[in-house]
Amino acid sequence: MIDELIRKYGKYMGGIDYEKVLNDIISEEDRLREIERRLIGIETGRQTNYEKLRELEKRQLILKYIELKNQERNMLELIKELKLKGYTKTEVTKAIRRLRRIRRQIRMIKRELKLINEEPTNTTKDLKTDVFNEQ
Repeated sequence: MIDELIRKYGKYMGGIDYEKVLNDIISEEDRLREIERRLIGIETGRQTNYEKLRELEKRQLILKYIELKNQERNMLELIKELKLKGYTKTEVTKAIRRLRRIRRQIRMIKRELKLINEEPTNTTKDLKTDVFNEQ
């Protein structure tokens, strides 16, 4: 009923944005329904799929690992070239420091990947892994 009144007389109400009022009323009703469902105990909203999140994180780490390995290879080539061309020790040392930083990042990513791979998932946690040696 309020919707009809707002639509019919909203444009005559002296600058009131009746579309905004309608949207606010509708969003308020949705919010109240959501609160009602929570009070009843109905699970609402988007459910988080932790398996997919773990796989996505794993892919991102693998891509970062590949990128860092390429940087490491390029840095090794640069260091060899600097040494062959006879650059000063300070310039070679800068490149070596950069290489160390890249290798440190590679080690960190390897640790994170290892941790992700070792975490038991909900689907594999209760499975028997050693079925051949059971007695």
